[in-house]
Amino acid sequence: MVDTTRLEKLLGSAPTPGPKRAGGGAVHQPRSLALSGHRELRRDGARGLSPQRLAQVEAEWDSLQSFTRDPAPNSAMTQFNKQARAPEIAGLFDVLRTQLSQTFADRRLRTLAITAPHNGCGTSFVTAGLLASFARRNEQRVLALDLNVGAPALHRFFELQSPGPMDAMISGAASPHDHLVKITSRVAVGLGAPSDSPELLSKSISAQELAEMLDELTAELVPQLVICDLPPLLEGDAAMTILPQMGATLLVADSNTTTAADITQCERLLAEKSDFLGVILNQNTSAARSNAKRS
Repeated sequence: MVDTTRLEKLLGSAPTPGPKRAGGGAVHQPRSLALSGHRELRRDGARGLSPQRLAQVEAEWDSLQSFTRDPAPNSAMTQFNKQARAPEIAGLFDVLRTQLSQTFADRRLRTLAITAPHNGCGTSFVTAGLLASFARRNEQRVLALDLNVGAPALHRFFELQSPGPMDAMISGAASPHDHLVKITSRVAVGLGAPSDSPELLSKSISAQELAEMLDELTAELVPQLVICDLPPLLEGDAAMTILPQMGATLLVADSNTTTAADITQCERLLAEKSDFLGVILNQNTSAARSNAKRS
């Protein structure tokens, strides 16, 4: 059972400012994002590359689409993203990045699922913030994939135009190059567009096709980490289809809506499908939900 007293806060509530600096800004103390829960993890890491193979991999990364912002992004989402890039928030994601990098390197893991009990808890916000942290360092090859095919949102946090639905890439009908966008020379994100029939789209995920897509991506791009933004665990079975392909999982909870019973139920499900690293308590997801509805 998850020890809910150890849930760590990721994004503080905006209406309660802290002590003021002389210049008028609030003073924010960095907080640890220590992972709760420890399980023996599967080993699934990448080995060292020869110079020739490394050159091939770098050429594959060079061939990905470059980062280009949406010329007409949602204004409310732009404001939210600006707040989310504040140094104190970026610092929290940097702590999480370091923890995950060390854990994944020590245990030779490669794939991380980020999911939640219900929609709106902030998995895309956490995925985007973590990916942005890797991009700032730009040392490891990292991919993020928006696998929440029923309600994709990663493109909003990067203010990018989204291509077609992700199921085309999963099934092999579309090339990964149609969906992958470089954030930096070593960090990329795989984007998907909303579907007119999200329920049918979620049911169209094939475990075999997903495994083949991940094999293709890891063979061609050799990422040291693949972060997957998943559908919610307690709303349908799409996440349960994806989880067996993941090396480890983080759960994102909403401080306003997620209950201890939700977390307990999710941990029980995760114990059957993936290795559970812990829970991140997101304290300010309501703004992101309302902004997403406006777009």
